[in-house]
Amino acid sequence: MDDYYAILGVSPQSGFTVLRQAYYRRAKECHPDHHPGQPLKSEQFKRLVEAFNVVSDPVARAAYDRCRQPLNWDSPAQNQARATPEEEPPVLDTRADDILEEMIVGNTIPRGTTLQTLLLDLERTERFMWLREAKNLFYNGHFDAARVRFEHYLRWSPVNLLALYYAGRCHLQRGRYRLAARVYAEVIRVASRRQPPLYCYRIRRELQQLRRKRLGWWSKWRSAWLPPPDAEPLPPDEAMRRDVSRAMRHLLRQRTRDCQPMGTAPHRLTAAATQRKARDT
Repeated sequence: MDDYYAILGVSPQSGFTVLRQAYYRRAKECHPDHHPGQPLKSEQFKRLVEAFNVVSDPVARAAYDRCRQPLNWDSPAQNQARATPEEEPPVLDTRADDILEEMIVGNTIPRGTTLQTLLLDLERTERFMWLREAKNLFYNGHFDAARVRFEHYLRWSPVNLLALYYAGRCHLQRGRYRLAARVYAEVIRVASRRQPPLYCYRIRRELQQLRRKRLGWWSKWRSAWLPPPDAEPLPPDEAMRRDVSRAMRHLLRQRTRDCQPMGTAPHRLTAAATQRKARDT
């Protein structure tokens, strides 16, 4: 495993500001635009981008730091857990959605840029750096400072789902449940309008838990006769099947009502038939 901190030239205890400065400094030394026709420099730059992308993300950095811990020969189970660290589930539907949301939405993408060149050149994504810094503040417990940066980022891009989600989590950490629920609902609304739409299962579950926590005992009574709020949407084929079944049941009920005499009801017809049967016997 490569030592990402050594590639960047920083210590494992360095904060985001130091990481960013080290990345910009080292990028000037090996950027392909400054050293055309030198494959060795291009390879060094790729490793530099990979190192910064991992250690600047608080979740990926925590998993990487666990893998760097020395082996404990007295605890094989601990070594196995270190070798296969548990990762935080993606915020959106998949990990790829998280990456694209962070790298593209809100950033000014130069003309002719492909996804590969964009991922290999973080110098052109200034707002990506701002979002990463806000995430580092959030995971380090500086929720107020992180919220200010997320909200500033949302002035640039009000539809960035990751920035909206973490802004809601900042409100949640400060006990502002109503504001957090409002932001979560906005994330789901924006995601549902994407083409193709994003379901955001994790955010829907958190919103449901948040509403139950905010409403207290009343939510238990409410959930007894109402469906859970913002339940996970059905897959398209299952939703279509249920819609067709619902339409068929409606048509059958309508046809049954049309075939009945005016002013009659099924229980009245049954009573009349019972009386005729009693007279015949």
